[in-house]
Amino acid sequence: MDRHKRTADIDSVFWQQWQEHQDYLYHCCIKWMGGNPTQAEDALSMAMLKAREKIQQSTKAIENFKAWLLKLTYNLCMDLFKQRTLYDLEVEDVDSVISNGVSQEESPILAAT
Repeated sequence: MDRHKRTADIDSVFWQQWQEHQDYLYHCCIKWMGGNPTQAEDALSMAMLKAREKIQQSTKAIENFKAWLLKLTYNLCMDLFKQRTLYDLEVEDVDSVISNGVSQEESPILAAT
């Protein structure tokens, strides 16, 4: 079988299975993203792209597609959640510095001036 035909077959099977599990995955994403539907939609879109890419690169069949897809989506949601949590903490730190000010003792840059 030529490579183009194999890729088309893989895509066809992938999209069929993706659509079968998409609603379930979306509800899981909402739960994992703290109830935020916008973040859940972003996570689901990213999971779809990542799953399709991994399927195309894979040399062996996935035995339990739903479980594999659920694990991939969960891991992606956790990564996104961690990134957003770190970003929120960084923003809080900046806001704290702005509202409280920084003394010369706390900042080597201010102490050097």
